[in-house]
Amino acid sequence: MNKRFLLCLFSIGILAIVILPVQAVCGDDLPLFERQHQAGIRIGTWVNGGDKPPIQVIDEFGNQMRTDFNSASIYFEGFGAYRISPQFMIELSVGFVNRGDVSFTEGPREYFGNLLLYPMLLQFKWYMPAVSGKLMPYVFAGGGIYYGRNSVQFTNDIYFAFNEDSETDVSYVLGGGFDWPVASSIGLELNAKYMPVKFGKELILIKDYQAFTITFGVKYLFTSPGDDSGRRR
Repeated sequence: MNKRFLLCLFSIGILAIVILPVQAVCGDDLPLFERQHQAGIRIGTWVNGGDKPPIQVIDEFGNQMRTDFNSASIYFEGFGAYRISPQFMIELSVGFVNRGDVSFTEGPREYFGNLLLYPMLLQFKWYMPAVSGKLMPYVFAGGGIYYGRNSVQFTNDIYFAFNEDSETDVSYVLGGGFDWPVASSIGLELNAKYMPVKFGKELILIKDYQAFTITFGVKYLFTSPGDDSGRRR
């Protein structure tokens, strides 16, 4: 397994062990946001920082591959975050992006599909002092699995002889953003990530799918059962 990912997980585990007792001591006297967990969705832009495949490739047998990859794509993400102390959270997120169209022609057979990427990440978030009262800046680091798949949606081949390809990368993620709690149980956020996706083998003729994402999020803020969520400092 990727050494960078193992180092990220080890660091998260050590920090969690150190920080967990803090919440038990001072949780009841904290502002509401600093005691709440989070669950929500993000939508925004995936900005390509890696390579792009050729627009058209024709092999010696006359078979063709055509691609249409943009420099930016729409990115979706769902996430849940567990607060382990007033300043620290552990977040699990699963994202989705369609990098572009891919088509193949092999004689009379045609296949039309997409190149899809799914980042599945575990991140450790650190909140800094609030700005202008309610704007909560944070930074994060972590790691996880980046899964890429060449998926076929349409074909004229009744026997479907085409082999869909996929690759997996285990790597890190870095980023930061701002939280803005607009109500006791609703928050908004701006989030930015760097994801260095580099597969070990080529997927649609390239390995480097690294990217930057900028997303806007809406989240539900809640406390664990038994917490006194109505108390504020």
